[in-house]
Amino acid sequence: MALKPENVELFAKIEYGLKLAIQRLYEQKAANNETAVFVIDGEVRHISAREILEKQKKGISIL
Repeated sequence: MALKPENVELFAKIEYGLKLAIQRLYEQKAANNETAVFVIDGEVRHISAREILEKQKKGISIL
């Protein structure tokens, strides 16, 4: 579904805000030596927030 021209900028701002919030969540969890919980192929996985941040720096996706 294509966005209407008047909604493109709003969508970009919302997307940026979500990415920033997730990044800050990982940083806070890493500072407290915590994990993030994901469901991958129906399996619950706990992944170290520090590992997530390290992989982000290298451009590697965890999912």
